[in-house]
Order: sequence, then structure tokens, then C-alpha cells
Amino acid sequence: MAQERRVHRGRIQQVAAETTVSTSRLTELLERIADVTVIDDYLEKAWRSSSSTVELAFQNPPSDFVFAIPDSEWSTIFESIDVEEDEATAAKEWHSIRAHDLLTSSERSHELEEGHSYLVVPIQDIEVWRRSRLVLSWWFQELAEDGLTPPEILDYWMTEELGNAPKEWASQRDVHPEAVRKNVRQAREKLIE
Repeated sequence: MAQERRVHRGRIQQVAAETTVSTSRLTELLERIADVTVIDDYLEKAWRSSSSTVELAFQNPPSDFVFAIPDSEWSTIFESIDVEEDEATAAKEWHSIRAHDLLTSSERSHELEEGHSYLVVPIQDIEVWRRSRLVLSWWFQELAEDGLTPPEILDYWMTEELGNAPKEWASQRDVHPEAVRKNVRQAREKLIE
């Protein structure tokens, strides 16, 4: 059974009341935006792409992730769903308000770069999210029971399982690539024993 998306209905009504876009049309646009914004793509841009200007501003599983994205990303989103200018403005306004609500309720702050705005991406299937986190935690526990240290587990996971190049992952960890390679090598040796 597909789970219904969590869209803050009150904020839709608020934004619609302040624009020329109806509540039903804004709801439809937000659903279409959610259909074309894949959380994995934005997480990859935020975490793995050194040339990307997408930033993860907030995460609150099991509900929403908030990304700070450049206006060019919004242009791509709007082109894919074919919206009018006033509709695009209303949709961006809803995302901005929702992001501020999430940041405020969690007592976090975030400074937007010029030419950026917020994109709120809901987790589409919370049960899949929960199961994947549980399975991952079991896998990490198993690796720890096999004698791997936390750095070995992390480096092994990020390079061997997720396919990051040791040099790229080392730069994200702010360590020398050889340290990552050594951890991965030691992890492999412990897993073979």
C-alpha cells in the first residue's frame, strides 16, 4: 500500500490565500514536485558531489529533508512539471515556509546563500526508510562483532559498499587517502578470517 505524502495542509491554505493560486492547484503542484524530486539525488548532490551547491540544511526522519538549492535547480524542477510563474512563486513560498517551520521547531538555524532557496523533500515510504536503517544497523553490529573498528566499518561501507573512491571519501573525512585505504584493507582482512 502506497503511503500518502505528508504535506502540511495549513501552510498550503496560507500560501494560497496570499497568492492567485488555489489551494487545490497548489496541493497538486506540491505533489508533482514531490514526484520529480528524488531524495537520493539530492543527498548525493549534497554529500558526494564536490561541484554541487546543494546543501542539506535539515533532516528529520521520518518526515522531511530540507535542502538549500540554487535557483537553477528550481528552474529544472519547474520545467519538468510545466508551471506558470505565479504557481512557481507560490510553490517556492510553501517550501520556504515549511523549511523555516522545521528549522524553528528543531531550534536550528541555517543561512541561505544568495541565489538559493529551500526545497523540502518528504520521505516517500517511511516503512522502507525504517527497515533500511534497521538492516544497516544490524550489518554494522555484525561488522563490529567481526572485530572491525568504527573507522574501518565506516571506510569499508563508504568505499566497498557504496562505491566511493578512497581519495574522494578521504577528502570528505578530512583524512589522508592512505588512512582510508588502510582501514579498508584491515577490514577486508578481518572479514576473511
